[in-house]
Amino acid sequence: MVRQKLYDRLKEYDLIVFDMDGTLYFQRGMQLAMAVRLMRHALTAKHGFRHLSLILSYRKLREEWDSMRAVTDDELFDSLSRKSGVSLEDIKDLISKWMFDEPMDVVRKCRDRDLIDTMEALRAAGSKIVIYSDYPTEEKCRAVGLEDFDQIYCGMDEIKTMKPNPSGLFYIMNSYGNVPAAKVIMVGDRDDRDGAAAKAAGTDSLILRRFKVFRYFCSGL
Repeated sequence: MVRQKLYDRLKEYDLIVFDMDGTLYFQRGMQLAMAVRLMRHALTAKHGFRHLSLILSYRKLREEWDSMRAVTDDELFDSLSRKSGVSLEDIKDLISKWMFDEPMDVVRKCRDRDLIDTMEALRAAGSKIVIYSDYPTEEKCRAVGLEDFDQIYCGMDEIKTMKPNPSGLFYIMNSYGNVPAAKVIMVGDRDDRDGAAAKAAGTDSLILRRFKVFRYFCSGL
C-alpha cells in the first residue's frame, strides 16, 4: 500500500529528484548507532575524547557552511587543524574514517526499503530519477542497494552550492533539457532545505518524516 501510494504520487512527474541523507535512509537511526560507536571509541581508545571533540567540531563547521558560496572539505580541514593544533593529515584520516567509512554498514541497516523499491520501480517504468545531495553520495548509494545508480549530483562538486540554494535544482533541470519546473518534484526530509530549495526553484516537493514510525502516516500521502 505504501509503495503504491508513493508510486502513484510520483509517476506524474517528468523528473524526480531524491535527497540522500535522511531520505533514502533514516538518518536518526544512523546517528544514534554512530553516537554509540563514537562514545565507545571515546571511552576505550587512546586520545578517544580528543577524536570525539574533533569530529563534533567538524560537524559544527559543516552546519555553519554558507549555502551561498562554495566551501571545500580542504578548507574545513585546514580550519580545524589550525584551531586544534592537530596535523592536517590526521584530521583528514579521522574524518574520513568516522564520517564516511564507519557509517556505511549502519546506513545499509537504516535504508528505507519502501522508498528505494518505489524509486527502482519508477526508474524501470521510464521515469527520470536522480539523487541530489549536498555531500558525496556514491558510497551511500552502494550501501542502500543502489549499486548501479549513476545519476548523482553533489552540491560540493559540480554545483558548488548547498540547499536551500535552488542553483542545484536549476542545474539538474538544465541537464535534462530544461524540464519545466511544474513537472519536477524534490523528495527530501527537510523542509528548511529540500522544501525551501524546491519552492525557490518553482518545483513541487514531498517532505517525508525523518522517523520511520511516522514517515508514511504523516507525510501527506
